Amino acid sequence: MPECFCCEDLHRSVQGKAKLLEQKDRVIKRQDAFYKEQLARLEERSSEFYKVTTEQYQKAAEEVEAKFKRYEVHPVCADLQAKILQCYRQNSQQTLSCSALANQYMRCVNQAKQSMIEKGG
Repeated sequence: MPECFCCEDLHRSVQGKAKLLEQKDRVIKRQDAFYKEQLARLEERSSEFYKVTTEQYQKAAEEVEAKFKRYEVHPVCADLQAKILQCYRQNSQQTLSCSALANQYMRCVNQAKQSMIEKGG
C-alpha cells in the first residue's frame, strides 16, 4: 500500500507540473504574439518614417537646386576671348597689335555687367 500512495503523489506532482508548464507555455505564446505585433508596428512606423524622410530630403534638395540654379555661370564674350588669346599667341612679341580686340572685349564685358545689373542679377 505505501507504494500506491507514493505513485499517486508522484502522479499528482507530474500533473501539477504539466499544468504549470502549460500555463507558462500559454504566457510565452501570448508574449510572443504581443512582441511580434509590436515588431510589426515598429517596422511599419520605421518604413513610414523612412518614406517621409526620403521625401523631405528630395524636396529640400530640389529647393536648394532651384535656389542656386539661377546662379549658374555662363561665360560672356567667349568668342572675343578666344580671338584675343589667338591674337596674343600669334603676336607674342607685338601684343599691342591685339589692343583693338582687347578694347572690344572690355566693351562686351562691361555691356554684360550692365545687362546683369539691370536684370537684377
